[in-house]
Amino acid sequence: MSTRLVRRLRRARRGPGPLLAALMLAVLLQGCAFLDPLVTPELRIERAVADGDYRRALDLIDQHDPEPRAEWDERREAIAAQADAAAEDAMRQARAASAEGAVAQALEILEQAERQLPADRERRQFIEQLERQRLVGLRTLEQRHDILEAQALVQQLRLLEVMRPLVRRSEQLPDDPDRLAARSEPLARSMDHYAERAEGEERLQLLRLAQGLNASPERAERIAALERELRATESSVIEDEVPRSTVNARLRQALEADDLMAAARWCRSEIIPDADASGPDQAALRAHRVLCEEWRERRDTRVEHLLEEGRHHYSAGRIEEAQEHWAEGLELAPDHAGLIAAHERALRVIERLESLRVPEPLPEEQEGPPPDVPQAGPDAP
Repeated sequence: MSTRLVRRLRRARRGPGPLLAALMLAVLLQGCAFLDPLVTPELRIERAVADGDYRRALDLIDQHDPEPRAEWDERREAIAAQADAAAEDAMRQARAASAEGAVAQALEILEQAERQLPADRERRQFIEQLERQRLVGLRTLEQRHDILEAQALVQQLRLLEVMRPLVRRSEQLPDDPDRLAARSEPLARSMDHYAERAEGEERLQLLRLAQGLNASPERAERIAALERELRATESSVIEDEVPRSTVNARLRQALEADDLMAAARWCRSEIIPDADASGPDQAALRAHRVLCEEWRERRDTRVEHLLEEGRHHYSAGRIEEAQEHWAEGLELAPDHAGLIAAHERALRVIERLESLRVPEPLPEEQEGPPPDVPQAGPDAP
């Protein structure tokens, strides 16, 4: 066999060339991606409409100017109408989710609408409002979590201090004091930070928590000064300092009368009692906390009832009644996300209805005197 024939056989066994093999592999990996440029603009537009991406569909019409022009002008109007309907539906779903307190779900609905629908100022403003509401809610819950952790840690540290003289070795304690102390320092700094943005009794509570976590002379002076300031303020507002037992009695009377707004006045920020507080003071503080917990439960139940009643009125078209229920709920729970969104929605609807209300026409001017007025004759003076 000749050398030339052997070379031909070897090339035949190798198969197609490297370039052709690479092209075949790309086709296998990407499917029909190479054929996409051959798709007509009209088909791309209809694909975008089928996917609900009305913004892309309208952009494709503006970019490619498909033929016939008159027919696609009508098609553009139809797609724009579909986009408007989808935008209204997205806003309706987002407001309903926000009224239920599902802020993240509402944001997801609106962000998808932002990607697929033409730009809308009202939708963008609602997104910004929900983002602010979400961040405020997260910060509030994070602060509440830190406060609960700080309260529990203070109690643990106090228990360990009581148990320490009773054990022979620190390993016999239920927890490691060094580990708790390491956690207490950053928590104390957080309580100080929260106290800077708080007022009155809430600030005092936060400072006391920080002091219980990591005592310092400077903070002790701030606490003493704030206590003097609060006592002076209370004495100027209230005729005389009300004992804890009297506060509990008035709080109990308000709860018995179902006057939750009056009860809110007496349910001030709970204060962790000092370790050296006397027995009666401890008992009064415990009773106060029990009463305030009852008030919170009844307030939450009342707020949810008002929210649901408002939704019932709103669904029935009684917008003003719904707004009144939601406004009453906001008096009890000003930070309730569902009530805030529902109340704002009702106010917007009421304003819109007022703007659409047609004023009564003025009476047309009559030519000559009214029918009941006798016309002056020639002999009249």
